[in-house]
Parts: sequence; C-alpha cells; structure tokens
Amino acid sequence: MIINMKNIIFMGTPQFSVPILEKLLKDISAKFHVFSKPDKARGRGQITSPSPVKECATNHNLPTYTPTSKEELAGEVTKIDPDLIIVVAYAMILPKSVTDNYFCINIHASLLPKYRGASPIHSALLNQDEETGITLIKMNEKMDEGDVLEVKNITIEDNDNLNTLENKLALISAKQIVNYLQLNQDLQNAVLAPQNKEKASYCYKITKEDLSLNLSDTIHTNLGKIKAFAPKPGAKLTKNGKIIKIIDAKIEDSKLIPLIVKPEGKSEMPYKDYLLGHPEGLTLC
Repeated sequence: MIINMKNIIFMGTPQFSVPILEKLLKDISAKFHVFSKPDKARGRGQITSPSPVKECATNHNLPTYTPTSKEELAGEVTKIDPDLIIVVAYAMILPKSVTDNYFCINIHASLLPKYRGASPIHSALLNQDEETGITLIKMNEKMDEGDVLEVKNITIEDNDNLNTLENKLALISAKQIVNYLQLNQDLQNAVLAPQNKEKASYCYKITKEDLSLNLSDTIHTNLGKIKAFAPKPGAKLTKNGKIIKIIDAKIEDSKLIPLIVKPEGKSEMPYKDYLLGHPEGLTLC
C-alpha cells in the first residue's frame, strides 16, 4: 500500500484505460483526480456522452476535469499539485511545464521504442508481430520518448484480435503499474533507461480508409487487417454497392476464408449463413 502520496492525477479516455483506473482505485490509497477528453456525440444517435474513463470516475464520485487546451490542463494540474500523474491513452501530449515539474508515468501499449504513437495495438496485429507488451515510461514533453521504467512482454496468440489483445494488455497494465508503485515508492530515485532512438518506429491514428481490404494484398496482410479491426470497427469490402465487414477469417489451402461477416444493415453472422443467400461467396484477396 502506498502511504506517501496524497493526490494522484489519472489521465485517460478510452475503455482500455478503465481497468487500470479501477485497479489503482482498489489498491492504491490516495485521492484521485481524473482528467479525460470532453464529452462528445457518439453512436448512431449522436447523443452527447462522457468518455469511458470519465464515466468510471463519475461512478466512483471522483473529481473530473476535461481541459480543451494544454494551457488549461497545466493550470488545473498546478492547482491540484499532485504527487504523481499517470497517463493511459489520454490523447493529449502534456506540456513541458507539467512533465518538468511533476513525475508523470505513461503506460504505453507497445514495447517502446517500437510503435510510438496512437495505434500500437492495431499496428502489432497489422504487422503480424509474434509478441507485444506494455512499457511504463517517465514522460517528457515529446510523444512516447521518455525514459523506460518497466517493460512487460506477452505473446500474441493466433486467435487474438483487437478486442482480445486490448483486454489482455489493459489487465497487464493494471497489474504492472500497481506493482511498480508499491515496489518503487521513492520515485525521485527511480531507475531510468533511455530508449534506443535508432530503433524507434511510429504508428498513427487509424482512419476510415485504413479499414478497407485491398484485394491485391497478400492473404497474410488482409488477415492481419481483419484481426487489427475486429470486432469493431471491422475491416470491410464493398460488394454491389454494399459494405460487408469481415469480423473473422482463417487461412486454408492458401486462401483467406471468412468465418464471421456483417453485411450492411444486418447483424454479424457465420459465413456459412451468408452463403445461403449469396452462394457466389466473397473474395478477400
């Protein structure tokens, strides 16, 4: 149990960050302040709603903050004067005034310096990597370039997709950050390992265009894309003017065979059921 921290700021936005916040609240004794992105319109109905992290914080009656600029963020941080800042997929790079004056730990879902940037889990699946993991870094003002505090590797299984790998990495992240803080209560004397800049690679925010399957690509490339976007938002192709999402597939006899598909306007279904109404089938490469 940590006894020398009064105020901790947690910064995060997507569902990936929620299990980590939950674990910290359970195992770390401190007052938590939660920063997240502002509420926005979501879903088909475009109903304004909070981020998963803000919703979690509200359910725990925690103070929440949704700054829209680095200047506003820095001002709120200064008022709180935290002992520690933990950042998990927050979607805003912290200003130098914050990273210079406070100990900031970022949990990044890759083996840094590989896949610095916004889509490390997608990238590991797209590139059909055999392993991935999480890295704890002491943040500086640059994106994912801070010194390494701790690394945890895991194997990417053949049946992993975006959903399963995100869940695994979130749970591992939750365990690792709590263990790290309990074993390293004097953060000012933390052991730091600089990243090897020569081995750095970068990944970028996924766009709608990235979801489309290219039939001229190899079967392995398209299988990686299917896994990287499954089950949502879903890799897709267009047939007769209609979008069909490929949720799962396998390689068999040197062919890429759909297993689960989602035709436009319909629910997910086994490919064998799709074939009943479309005996000509689908070509994935």
